[in-house]
Amino acid sequence: MFAVVETGGKQLKAMAGQSIFIEKIPGKSGEKVSLKNIVMLVNGKDSKVGNPYVKGAVVNGEILEQGKTDKVIVYKMRPKKRYRVKRGHRQQFSKILIENIEFDGKVIAKAEDVKKPHATKSKKEEIKLEEAQEEKATKKAAKKK
Repeated sequence: MFAVVETGGKQLKAMAGQSIFIEKIPGKSGEKVSLKNIVMLVNGKDSKVGNPYVKGAVVNGEILEQGKTDKVIVYKMRPKKRYRVKRGHRQQFSKILIENIEFDGKVIAKAEDVKKPHATKSKKEEIKLEEAQEEKATKKAAKKK
């Protein structure tokens, strides 16, 4: 079961139990939020498409985090004209955990109902991750000196 949600001028696929990154919405971490611009609902072979939105459909979630993405450098240059402009941009975002999807007042998908695959890492993967973290830490320490 998933829903296609429109927010911030973009359409995103939202599934119960999944966290999504959207353009910043007002609110603090831990607050509940309802997304009402649902473009499409899909439940196996059964699907509902809105015109433009599905009436009675709501995606409920919780704001996990408010933040900014990594900086994007914008550099403009005109050759032989001595024109150079360098600017940076950090887009603000909200990370939302999708708790449930409702249609006509009935919950049709819950986060608790979704089976999460067990994230089992092999010993080799764990050792590689630890080595990479240690290497990063040593590089940071060397830069500070």
